[in-house]
Amino acid sequence: MTEAHDAAGVFATPRANLETQEGPPELWQMDFKRLKRLYNASQSIRTLAAVYALGLVLFLGGALSLANSRYTISAENRALVSLMFVFAALSLLGVVTTLLRQRWARWLGIGLCVLGFAVVPIGTLVGLLGIVAYARGGRLFGRDRLRHKDVVEIYEQRKRTKT
Repeated sequence: MTEAHDAAGVFATPRANLETQEGPPELWQMDFKRLKRLYNASQSIRTLAAVYALGLVLFLGGALSLANSRYTISAENRALVSLMFVFAALSLLGVVTTLLRQRWARWLGIGLCVLGFAVVPIGTLVGLLGIVAYARGGRLFGRDRLRHKDVVEIYEQRKRTKT
């Protein structure tokens, strides 16, 4: 160990070399305000994946609970079970496509957010916030997308240095 290491202690904060600027150059050249919007959109889109997963569990659980009922299922209940399975499938598709971030997944996510407007008031709020996130996060989708990991790392570095 060096004397400087001994003097600072083993619990000293590590010093990063910010001159290397690793990652996509586009993120380093972007003004900080725009990068912050992209960061917030990326975080929101990841949160939407968790919301879709919760919807998947709730719709699938509800559909299976109704389908496995001991009582005779009426025609209305069969329609409800079928609708719940459709929403569970859409939720699963939302989870997978939001995490994979293909170009068309952005449009699917916007469609799911619009469908969420029907579930007043929480679905309306989530749908509105989701549409804003998808609108601001266009560069996060498609073949030449910016990866969430890169956006977070560069945002955190630039936030510390205020560049």
